[in-house]
Amino acid sequence: MKEMSPAALALIDELLKTLDQEIDLLDLRCVQLAALSRASIERDDETMESLLRDIETTQQRQDSTDRELNSIRRMLADLLALPRAEMRLAMLVEVLDGPQRTAVAGRRQAIVTLMEQLKRQHMDTALVVAESARINRMLLESLCPQSRQVTTYGVRGERSWRPESPLVDVES
Repeated sequence: MKEMSPAALALIDELLKTLDQEIDLLDLRCVQLAALSRASIERDDETMESLLRDIETTQQRQDSTDRELNSIRRMLADLLALPRAEMRLAMLVEVLDGPQRTAVAGRRQAIVTLMEQLKRQHMDTALVVAESARINRMLLESLCPQSRQVTTYGVRGERSWRPESPLVDVES
């Protein structure tokens, strides 16, 4: 590797700080999604509302950090004479050496790990929300059927529902 200019070294330091912000935000998003999932299961509306506001704020911070990372990436690509479109952390690790290489590689690995964790947490939360929506639809349909028969059975297996009348009269 060729000698790094002071400008490139300063930019690498700025990149490391921004990557630390990215790592913190990814970790926070994982925690927020897990809390949202728990609040949904526990039917804690107040906590869910608060978490949704917090998630929106976190997303705004994420957007700002992403813009900053893209700006640094473009500047680094120009300084190191690398193609902007191909400039990634993995490529940067290849051209760096010493402590900067170790630092960037460590942050890259942390981001990859957190992204995998965030993806799993996102899927778990999506499943909880989808299941909640399914249960809510079933409950609403049983209370206010849309011209279909609804049949329920008692503990002895006997029919206990009059199919021609809903449980709730929505017109009164």
